[in-house]
Amino acid sequence: MKPGPRTPDPGPLIIGHRGFAASFPDNSLEGVEAALAAGADGVEVDIRPCLDGTWVCQHDRSRGGRAVAGWPLDSLRREGVPTLADVVRSVATDRWLYVDIKPLAAAELRKGLPELTALLGPRLGSTRIISSAERLLTLVKDALPGVSRSLVFDTPPDPLPPGLELSPFHRLVEFFVGSGRPLHPWTVDLPTRMRELAALGVASITTNEPVVALEVLRG
Repeated sequence: MKPGPRTPDPGPLIIGHRGFAASFPDNSLEGVEAALAAGADGVEVDIRPCLDGTWVCQHDRSRGGRAVAGWPLDSLRREGVPTLADVVRSVATDRWLYVDIKPLAAAELRKGLPELTALLGPRLGSTRIISSAERLLTLVKDALPGVSRSLVFDTPPDPLPPGLELSPFHRLVEFFVGSGRPLHPWTVDLPTRMRELAALGVASITTNEPVVALEVLRG
């Protein structure tokens, strides 16, 4: 049996934003590995499909003035862009992997669901799918039943969508403390704010500075 995510010290999970964005290129394997080596409970990466449909770790819709969906995989690899498969191999199942599916057409997500299922199905207990597109989270529910799903937002949704955890911009957390939903705020880099959010009982903190968060929250 594969182990589940390790039990952290008391307090929120510490998740490296885009790997370890304060010190390494966004969504790079180097950043992912450095955050985990430092002791983070997990990492977050952004994913989009490239030209052949492979999921790659890229935040912006375009790269070098060209849509990521038009980039061949080999060209992206030469640019240092890892695939989701690369990241999955680097994140043991005792650490959390937050996968942020960037907005795309539902038809494109459906094409990529078999790969997502193959990669993430074996580690459902330590994977959280996050997205700012509620419809994508609904499609993921059918493909990966039981996986944790969280809605990303910087404007409060009204009404709150049923069945989802919440990933608010950190300045919105106080509005949702009484919602009964697990809260996963982003992007939290100031020590004072880390302490405030931990005191409010958030489930995780996504930060560009996982080493700082470890020092502040774990001592």
